[in-house]
Amino acid sequence: MPSRKPHTNSHHGCVQCKARRVKCDQEQPSCARCRKKDRNCTYQHLTSSYDPFKNYNDASSTPSSSATLYAIPSRRGFIKPEPTAETTPPNESLSTESSSNLSSSSLKSLSHQGIIYPLYNEPQILDATSQELLYHYDTEVEVLSCFHDAVIRHSFAHPYVYHAVLTVSALHLASLTAPFQGTPASRSPHLVTALAHKAFALEALRSTVESMSGPTCEPALAASGLLTVCAFALLHAGVASDTIDLLAQIMALYRGTVAIFRFGRQVLHTVPSGTIPRLRQSVVTATACETPWPEAEAAVDKVLAKVLELTEASTDAKEKKNALMDAGFKLKTALRRVAAARGVHNVACMWLAMVNSRFNESVKAREPLSLILVAHWVVTLRYVTHIWWVQGWPERTIRAVWEEVGEQHPDLMQWVSEEIRGDVRDE
Repeated sequence: MPSRKPHTNSHHGCVQCKARRVKCDQEQPSCARCRKKDRNCTYQHLTSSYDPFKNYNDASSTPSSSATLYAIPSRRGFIKPEPTAETTPPNESLSTESSSNLSSSSLKSLSHQGIIYPLYNEPQILDATSQELLYHYDTEVEVLSCFHDAVIRHSFAHPYVYHAVLTVSALHLASLTAPFQGTPASRSPHLVTALAHKAFALEALRSTVESMSGPTCEPALAASGLLTVCAFALLHAGVASDTIDLLAQIMALYRGTVAIFRFGRQVLHTVPSGTIPRLRQSVVTATACETPWPEAEAAVDKVLAKVLELTEASTDAKEKKNALMDAGFKLKTALRRVAAARGVHNVACMWLAMVNSRFNESVKAREPLSLILVAHWVVTLRYVTHIWWVQGWPERTIRAVWEEVGEQHPDLMQWVSEEIRGDVRDE
């Protein structure tokens, strides 16, 4: 039997070109065709519901090489390479002098739209763009303290951690220059860099998750946590993304992170890890204390009463109803924990990992009662005022949910609306 004829179609073209079945040049943030036609340009695998934890069959194309730097110590454990005459200018290849010290087999680089991402098997100096991103992450970006040590250890040994770090750093820079602006013309150049790194990180992480082992568990856990932060941070970087769709992606990432964590606990005796015990302790601490939050629990009870009215005419309808009831009861528990530890982001976000996959699917499908439960949960983030990538999410989510289902169930959205208005009054 003759082999299948290879094709040259783009796997990662924009949504608009795919819908028209035309070739996309994959330029970001807007491809040439969309710019010419003055259309919005959306990359589904970069800014929407791309899930690295799905059971894909295709292999990742991202090289898995290690990276090391000539560097000086910094205050948080990361590095800033010393400036030298051999430092590579942005968007250019290595200088003749520096590249002459490398064999062709030792230097591996990933190039995307003129951006160079070197990954080295032996010490060498990074390009200027990556230097600045790493230094910015080290000095300016506060992300997840529980993952910090793992990020430091694994960022130059595993490409998915390396690219996740650069994604977070670039998104933070983009948030400083284009906060909450979604038009292509206003997008920061840092956003283009962030999306490219995010694509590489997701692809490499997906391949790792498919064949998880003890040695790759901790770096995969660190990368998954960073990519979840990236999904939150897209809201601040000027991405014109659907808030509900982005929330569905965040929920999938949280569930994936928890799955890696549970795997790590099983293999901890064979592969020592300092991150997993610390995470375990934080979970125990977060679940140990609960304080009643009567208004919030009463509001969720109103939603659950509406869920009870749903019919069970089919197996699918019964599963949907059970998933909603389960999510609602777990949300009441989560709200009590938040009431005992207001402002602690990992306590506030824990509910995202508590709900089952069927509920995630209903959120992605924009089923009204699932969105209303999400709107009740996101109120807990209004107390997390010290983390940049969380800020703004309560208002944006509640606005998006209201536009979808608010007019159908205004009574169920009453407490949520009052909480947000109360937040404005407190300011």
